[in-house]
Amino acid sequence: MDLLIVRDLASGRFVYVERLERRRGETPWAYARRSFRREGQIRDRYEAGQFEVIIGWGTNSVEEFLESHPEYRPRRDPDEQAGG
Repeated sequence: MDLLIVRDLASGRFVYVERLERRRGETPWAYARRSFRREGQIRDRYEAGQFEVIIGWGTNSVEEFLESHPEYRPRRDPDEQAGG
């Protein structure tokens, strides 16, 4: 299972998450082609410069992805970090 994630660059928040998985009988090559085609559709939908499209290969959940890649955690406001 893989995740297709769209991240807002200003806030660091995920605005779209889609699970991608191989269909029964689908070859790895066909799955890769379908995944890249879907990624292209999502890139076309979200404006470049404002959003970042990320593929979480071999990731079953957003939590698992963030555990492996903490640099993608949402940014916090300075007031929020100070406890206010």
